[in-house]
Amino acid sequence: MGAFIAKLLLPTVSSLVFLPTASVAAKRGFHLEAMVYFFSMFFTTIFHACDGPGLSIICFMRYDVLEYFTIYGTALSMWVTLIALGEFEEPQRSSITMFGVLTIAVRIYQDRLGYGVYSGPIGSAVFILTVKWLQQMKQRGKSVYTQQVGPGCCFGALALMLRFYFEEWDYAYVHSFYHLCLAISFVLLLPKKNRFAVEGQSAVKLSWCTLCCCVRHGLWPTVKIT
Repeated sequence: MGAFIAKLLLPTVSSLVFLPTASVAAKRGFHLEAMVYFFSMFFTTIFHACDGPGLSIICFMRYDVLEYFTIYGTALSMWVTLIALGEFEEPQRSSITMFGVLTIAVRIYQDRLGYGVYSGPIGSAVFILTVKWLQQMKQRGKSVYTQQVGPGCCFGALALMLRFYFEEWDYAYVHSFYHLCLAISFVLLLPKKNRFAVEGQSAVKLSWCTLCCCVRHGLWPTVKIT
């Protein structure tokens, strides 16, 4: 009986793997991406907890609403990660990010279970990245592809394969492994440092101030949370 309950709770517990992903993003200076990862972790955890035994009390929203924001957070996490990989300057970065925020919301509302939920954002982001990289091919070293893009895409592809083709094998274990592969792909694809972050600030780990965009130059002291 205990093993059965643990198996039911495994997808909920595995959703917390996005928390260290958000912490890594904040440490590298990607606070917007950290907020998206935390958003995805929060709704994914609550959504799976509603399926667990004795945890329905924490379902503060309807099940279909939680499902919507779970899928939306995952797709948006993929989008912001790939756009961060392109290292766009402003205002291109904010414009492209907002384009994904709006179009992904509409696409998921139309059909939240189809392949297009993830293939649409990924395909669009890859196209945008390809155009930029072709323009700056000489400026990018091979290490970016061998240490960052290649491994990150492999884990991302594995995560999607688990999500759409192998979940019927054993949902609890396969879906939990899907969470892990997805989180690893985000960490690998995210650049080592946000070169457009405010200069003069040391890196910070995830904190409530970070998630609320309160860590700003001259407004809040930079504190390293342990």
